[in-house]
Amino acid sequence: MKPQSLLFLCLGNICRSMLARGIAQHHIQAQNLSLRVDGAGISAFHQGESAHPPIIKLAHKHGINIAHFTSKPITQALADRFDWIVAMDTSNVQALKDMGITHPHIHKLGNFGLEGVDIPDPYYFTRAQDLEKVYQMIAQGVGELLTHCHV
Repeated sequence: MKPQSLLFLCLGNICRSMLARGIAQHHIQAQNLSLRVDGAGISAFHQGESAHPPIIKLAHKHGINIAHFTSKPITQALADRFDWIVAMDTSNVQALKDMGITHPHIHKLGNFGLEGVDIPDPYYFTRAQDLEKVYQMIAQGVGELLTHCHV
């Protein structure tokens, strides 16, 4: 069964998962797809905060507005509302297990067109080319993921 909803997951839900959600929503709207997406973080440290300012700027550069997104932590109840959880790296997947959050469909974004790599956390990145590399990785993974969901 193809998923009808995706929850993107990273550490704080202020960088990678927000970018993935924004990119996915952009594609969903452009292609008139029927798919619900959201994001969450392993940590509640940034709960209620907007995306990291350099990430908002990076998304805007690519025509994607994520400024209105706010961070929220993953919970079992939230996980249960989505068909798939799509984590940004192996440590996110392990953290879910360590937290006791279970789900039948936990995937890593890097397994979609990126040869299984972990998406690096750009929170401390300062160079534009490093941020852009993360954007391109997420964009490629999300594109492959959406193709998989609707083929």
